[in-house]
Formats: sequence, C-alpha cells, structure tokens
Amino acid sequence: MRSLLCPLAVVLAIATAPALAQVDLHAAAEAGDLTAQLTLAERFENGDGVVQNFARAAQWYDRAAEAGSRDAANRLGRLHHAGLGVPRDIPRAIALLERAAESGDPGHLYDLALVIETTQTDEPALIRAAELYRRAAEAGHLDAAVSLGVLLQNGKGVKQDFAEAAALYQGAADAGHARALNNLGLLYVRGDGVPKNYDRAAELFKAAADTGLPEALTNLGVLYENGFGVPQSDDLAALFYRRGGQGGADPQDADHLVYDVRLAPPPSDEAGLKVLEKAARAGDPVAEFQVAYLVLENDQRDPRRDVRAALMMRRAAEAGHAPAMANLALLYFRGFGVPQDYVLGQMWLVLAGTSGFDGTAGLSAHWSAKMTAAQINEAQARAETKWDMWQKGGQ
Repeated sequence: MRSLLCPLAVVLAIATAPALAQVDLHAAAEAGDLTAQLTLAERFENGDGVVQNFARAAQWYDRAAEAGSRDAANRLGRLHHAGLGVPRDIPRAIALLERAAESGDPGHLYDLALVIETTQTDEPALIRAAELYRRAAEAGHLDAAVSLGVLLQNGKGVKQDFAEAAALYQGAADAGHARALNNLGLLYVRGDGVPKNYDRAAELFKAAADTGLPEALTNLGVLYENGFGVPQSDDLAALFYRRGGQGGADPQDADHLVYDVRLAPPPSDEAGLKVLEKAARAGDPVAEFQVAYLVLENDQRDPRRDVRAALMMRRAAEAGHAPAMANLALLYFRGFGVPQDYVLGQMWLVLAGTSGFDGTAGLSAHWSAKMTAAQINEAQARAETKWDMWQKGGQ
C-alpha cells in the first residue's frame, strides 16, 4: 500500500508552499502596499493559500479602504451587511458602499442598491435603489437590470411598467440569466406586459430550472400539475416541487461523498478488499479513506458501520487527506455517523479547501446558505485554530 501514500505526501508538501510567499505578501501589506493589502484581504476572503477567515479579510479591507481603495470599501461594506467577520452594521455597510459607488463602477452601484432595497422600506430609499439599479443596468450589469425589472413589475420606487420590466428581463434572459428567465416566464403566465403564453412560460421555466434555480423548479412543477404549457404529470410535478424545496440540488448528487481522483478506484474483489481493510486497520490514512468511502456509499445503511466509517474518515482527515476532510464535512452536515453539526461541517470544508481540495467552493456555497453568519464565523475561527495546530505538529 506504499504507493497509495504518495499522493498524500504530495498534498502535505504542497500545502506548505504558499506559506512562504504569504510571508512576503504580509510584510508588503504591513508596510502599506495597497495592492498587497487587497490581495491579502481577497486571499483570506476566498481561502486562497490561507485558511478562509472573513475577520482577517475585513481587517485588511479596512486598511485598504482607509488608504482610498473603493474596491476595498465595497468588499468591507458587503461583509458588514452580511455580518461575516464583522458585526452586522447596516449604516456602516451603506456608508462604505456609498463611498465605493462614487467610482461609478456598475458592480458597486448594484451592491449599494441591493443593500438599500433590502434594508430600507421608505419610498425615497426605494426610489434611490431604482436609480442606482438603472445606472448599473445601463452599464451592462445583468443583475441590476433584473432587479430594476422587479421594481418596475411591482411599482416600487418607480411607476409600474410591465412592458419595460419584460424588456429588461428579456435582455438578461438572452444572456442566460436564471432569475430573468424565471421572472419573464411569470409575466407570460400572467399576461403582464406580454401576451399570455403558457408554452413560452414553460420554455423559460425549463431553461431557468436547468441552472438549479429553486423558484423556477417550483414554477415548472405548477405547470406540470395543471398541464399548462406541458403535458399534465403528477409525477413530474412532485419531482420539481421536491427539487425546488431542496434549493435546486439534485437529491442524488446531494447524497454522494467525494472520491480522491488521484487514486485508483477501490478494489471490488474479495482479496483486494481484505488487503485494503488490513492496511486501514494498520492506520494507513489513504486506506482508511477508501474503506470509509466504500462503507458510507453503500445503499444499505447501518448506523454502527456509519459510526466506524466516520471515525476512519476523521483519522484520514486528521492525517492531512483533503478529500477525507471534505467527506467528514458532509457527514457533519448530514448527521451520518456523527452528530449533525453545521459549524464542524463548515470547519472541515474550510480546512479541505486550504489543503488543496478543489471542490469546496460549490459545497461551501450550498451548505453555508443554511447557516447563520455567527456559525460561519465560528467555523472559520475553529478552522484557523486547527490549521495552526497542524502547522506546529499538533492534532
């Protein structure tokens, strides 16, 4: 089994390489280099070569913003709006986003409009949001065009105008924008600003549903339930309702653990399995990963076996195997073999990304959407503490 250990050794060796460049970047940032400050902040925000940590990202964005960076002010404002790494502070967020929007950048205009629209209820605020969306939309920002369309559709901050809303949705839909496709479909269902056309609505909902947009999946379910624009089908209606309720995730994909693509597939013959199990009992982390993967992917669930497999997956993760870290995260999120714990799940996802596993972005986006900002902040703090312990040779 010695050959199986080679990929793990490579991962552990590579994981230390970014730290060397990180020292130089940190020194430049401390010396006041604005580019270095922004780069360091972005790395902490994205977990690029460091343990993802929004609090540290906010610190460097703050320094860069104080030095005059509009981009840093924008990113810091978004963190304050979400309460990630910093306390949620809407007035502070708006002040920072206002400063960033002075640049005229369409993305900055959109971010400011979004925060104003979602946190302020008075009419002057909605009028301001609509104006900002329009400026960004005229500069080609698709999200802004769709958001302006929603305000026009609902008559908030602007005079209600279904025809203009439809035109804005159509432009973004032509570029494949999921929310635009769905919203335009709703206009065709209702006949608002466009002729009522269930066939066209079904086409639009299907295109949006293909991107995984939950609202489109649910709307498509409604059409199938009633036979509007599609053949009536209770089975398909139930399928799309279920997928829409699960946030657009394919229920089968959500149940699958990840495998280490650098390894050969685990053996399926009895002799090969015995060799693999023997190596796992001897403490080979890659063998433990493979055995745990086989057990947990078995359709015949056994809680006692799940617990033992989770222990093996944890030992492989503690040994530095990044795919094992990602799988351990999924076990915590789902409560398989371990008590369900979103904080520990997110902690292990952060560590998996830091250790070089490429698939964490999508998983993190899916699961963090179910978490509070406080849970995410705690998970990142725990991940940084654990990573520091590993760097010092501890467990």
